Amino acid sequence: MKKSGLLIFILAAMLAFTACDSSPSSNGSDENNGDSPPVTTENPQNPSVFSFKFGDVVIEMNENMSNVIGKLGEPLGVLEAPSCAFDGTDRIFSYPGVQIYTYPVDDDDFIHTIGFFDDSVYTTEGKIRLGADIQDVIDVYGDNYKYETGMYTFTRGSTFLEFLVDDDIVIGITYRYDLNL
Repeated sequence: MKKSGLLIFILAAMLAFTACDSSPSSNGSDENNGDSPPVTTENPQNPSVFSFKFGDVVIEMNENMSNVIGKLGEPLGVLEAPSCAFDGTDRIFSYPGVQIYTYPVDDDDFIHTIGFFDDSVYTTEGKIRLGADIQDVIDVYGDNYKYETGMYTFTRGSTFLEFLVDDDIVIGITYRYDLNL
């Protein structure tokens, strides 16, 4: 499972930065705080959008990343690249089991995508994690999804929950905010 998680991480990083010619640079630390990875969950308090809980912290899509850092602490690392769609720098913040992708507005970073990169984290609804069977996903989230080339996309308001599948096995899980680009 770690191999597919690494593949998802590499693909996600490439997708985040491929529209520009510049390559990402790393300015984060590699230290780990030694805590076990927190559980990732949707926010049951607001069922009209997908959001999740990381440890005890509820993270909303389109939230200012500085608020999240204030609650979670410093990330394990940060990748940066000039933004092609916005003025400023796109960033990817790495925490145990997940990566948080942001877009710049003025001097702030706002969350637009969160991707799982290993099976240590899972969704609350049915506890779906990398390696799950797609039928388990459909049993939890229903059959109101869009399917395109191995990707099952569920929509709530301006947010999406996506499951990338290979041979009926979930190999990628992504929460995404609709930026209307």
